[in-house]
This record gives sequence, C-alpha cells and structure tokens, in this order.
Amino acid sequence: MKKFFKLLCLAAILCVAYLAITQPREGQPPAIENIGSEAEEIADHVKGMYEEYGSAAMAQADEALGDVVEQADQVIEEAMDSAMEGAKEGFLQSIKESVSSFFEGLFAEKD
Repeated sequence: MKKFFKLLCLAAILCVAYLAITQPREGQPPAIENIGSEAEEIADHVKGMYEEYGSAAMAQADEALGDVVEQADQVIEEAMDSAMEGAKEGFLQSIKESVSSFFEGLFAEKD
C-alpha cells in the first residue's frame, strides 16, 4: 500500500512538472525561476496529499490487522479449549480403564 502511494505521488509530480515545463504562460515560455518555485509548491501539495491519504490508508490497514489478530486469538483460544477438553476426557477415560483393569486383575481367579 505504501509503495502504491509513493508511486502515485511520484507519477503526479512527474506529470505536473512535465506540464509546467511544456505549457507556455501568457504566451511566453516558462521561466526557469517560475518552474523551480512551482515545483516546490507542487511537491508540498503532493506531500500533503500523501500524508493525508497515506495516513488514512495506514489506519485502515492497522484496523484490519487488528481484526485479523483478534480473530486469530479467538480461534487459538477455541482450539486450546477443545484440546484441553479432549485431553481431560482422555485422561479420565485412561484412569477409569486403569482402575477397572486393576480390580479385574485383583479379583481374577488364579489358575
């Protein structure tokens, strides 16, 4: 996103600079002094636009990233809860089987 805005700003600067140089003013070719001052004004204007729209885009990207992180946390938490529940059930089943097996072995008839 940042690269896109940088390229957009660079393209705008180049287009405006080209037009400022090639277009005559009041029937006269442009003077070098005027081109320099106009280029600074244009650069300041483009910089302001970049800061305004670039910061808005970055805020949207940050918000979207925050949503993704929140959703990932929720999925991880649900997976952990499910894994813990499965482990708990497996552990209890294993204890039941061990106790049952112990008592079956204790009371089994010996040959």
